[in-house]
Amino acid sequence: MANIIEAKNITKYYDDTLIFEQVSLTLREKEKAALIGANGVGKTTLLNCLSGRDRYYEGSVKFASYTSIGFLEQTQDVRDDVTLLASVMEVFTDIFALRLRIGEMEAEMSRVEGKALEELLLRYGNAQDQYERAGGFASETQVRRVLHGLGFRAEHLERQVGSFSGGEKTRIGLARILVREYPLLFLDEPTNHLDLDAVEWLEDYLKDYPGALLIISHDRYFLDKVTETTFDLKMSGIKRYDCGYSRYALLKEEEDKAQLRAYEKQQKEIKETEEYIARFRAGIKSRQARGRQTRLDRLERLERPERRRDMRMGKAVLQGDRGEKVLVLDQLSFGYGDEHLFSRLDADIRFGERIALLGANGAGKTTILKLIMGQLKPKEGGTYLGPSVKPAYFDQEHRSLHGERTVLEEILYSYEIDVGEAKTQLARYLFFALDIEKRISSLSGGERGRLSLLKLTLDKGNFLLLDEPTNHLDIQTRENMEAYLEDYPGTLLMVSHDRYFIDTLADRVLELTPDGLISYPGNYTDYRERKARMEKQGRRGAFQSIRTETGAASGEKHSRHGESQNVATDQAPQDIADSPKKPLDRYAKARLRQLLQALEEEIADLEDKEALAVETLGNPDAYGADDAHVALRELQEQLLSIQARLPEAYREWEEAGRQLEEA
Repeated sequence: MANIIEAKNITKYYDDTLIFEQVSLTLREKEKAALIGANGVGKTTLLNCLSGRDRYYEGSVKFASYTSIGFLEQTQDVRDDVTLLASVMEVFTDIFALRLRIGEMEAEMSRVEGKALEELLLRYGNAQDQYERAGGFASETQVRRVLHGLGFRAEHLERQVGSFSGGEKTRIGLARILVREYPLLFLDEPTNHLDLDAVEWLEDYLKDYPGALLIISHDRYFLDKVTETTFDLKMSGIKRYDCGYSRYALLKEEEDKAQLRAYEKQQKEIKETEEYIARFRAGIKSRQARGRQTRLDRLERLERPERRRDMRMGKAVLQGDRGEKVLVLDQLSFGYGDEHLFSRLDADIRFGERIALLGANGAGKTTILKLIMGQLKPKEGGTYLGPSVKPAYFDQEHRSLHGERTVLEEILYSYEIDVGEAKTQLARYLFFALDIEKRISSLSGGERGRLSLLKLTLDKGNFLLLDEPTNHLDIQTRENMEAYLEDYPGTLLMVSHDRYFIDTLADRVLELTPDGLISYPGNYTDYRERKARMEKQGRRGAFQSIRTETGAASGEKHSRHGESQNVATDQAPQDIADSPKKPLDRYAKARLRQLLQALEEEIADLEDKEALAVETLGNPDAYGADDAHVALRELQEQLLSIQARLPEAYREWEEAGRQLEEA
């Protein structure tokens, strides 16, 4: 397969500071690759150099002749004064101009003949091919599909972009990149500001993406799902591994160990040779000594493997006695004004549990942590900590850090330790020399994260509340934190979009839904498997059976209000028809509501596709191209499939609505 990009010996400086040197890489057509490396090594800078957004000191970059590039930056610049739909459709401006030229050529055909007509027909055919390759026939359908996958609903399409949050604007920028299906995509942290459902949709979308990808991401789960190649960037160059992230990590660890062993062996041999030469330089064995000196001079010396400075969190020290019950949420409700964010939440957390709190963006996960810490007051109900519980809170916004202080001052003001001990602790978290004199307001996101982690450990809490603790941390730092938390003897409650992190640490998942908290035993993978099973069962048989899974890994019973529920592993489905008088519990009602919403979205999508297909098939202009019959036959088959599914979807929707009303 041909290469879509070839970079040779790229070297980059900022002023007199070397960022990286002699970086060479090739990416094949349709290849999906990860670009990884420590924070600050220059990953984003390399993407900018490859794309022509930034100049480099020396080297060369060549692209295949047909290549156009889509580039997703960490921050997006989108216009505020247009609607969401218009903003994303803007990326097809060149396609719409091409469509206009095609129309002009069609009109001109009636006015020319002979050789001029032949030339016009050739240009017309080329333009038609270009229009089809660029996705012109399906542009709006593609836009709606991508926006839906990224979490935007139909009512969002006509909202002004300026009314969306910063995170939502980042998703809009991602949509603008994805819909064009460029031959080559550069993606810098594409999962930022996505909830887990949107991340999983993006994974599926990129796995089937028709072009090549070069992705910077700290999401290991995401990299394993999407990429097949890994580029490891260092200041001294780059190395290619023909595998995904997890396999790369194993290979890299073995390579580092082997390189260190070889280096240490050679150093030992050099030392022994030098001692021999020094001992026998002038003696009876001087000839042998000179020979060894010659061999030593010719020896190709191995460089010591780069030593990466890793954060060392050490071993947890806790304060507070162990108590069985750590936290109780009792009828907890919160909102702003007359709007409720969530209502009547009930849950128990016991000592030693490791719980991941999941839910859609904006559902209120961070708010629950702030209510537990007393930073917000509930509208109703309350949060109750056990008498011996000492909570410690990692705030993703790092509000406990004082921007006007230096790094060293922050630790000295916050804890009763001397300067020497403070410097020792800061060094373990990679703050050295001039770093400790930096103002906190000048720190990067990763540096603030490490400083907040240090404060978390110095708080010595026996109940850790973690709000997106892996944000802005590179992969190695995340793994070091996971190792610390795996040995942590207290209780964890974590909000995170890092599924690898959750899989490593969680033994229970609490999902925050519009109908309360639902408890699932196990880690993220267990949670997703159970959700998929229930969704499959919920759809099967036109809603004739609903699985009710009960029980709890923690021994928790259903609350008296049914808000916090535990989903067991493998109980058999219960057919509603077998026990018509038994009322549905709150979870079963929630599932019916979710299925109703899913069907409504499916029906709306099918109706949109049906209308588009009917319009296209009824347009005489659609039959003009030489190969139009192929696309139109596929469209006819799609229309037949839609028209067969729509009546079934309506019946299922009506049946689900009836069951919900009777419940």
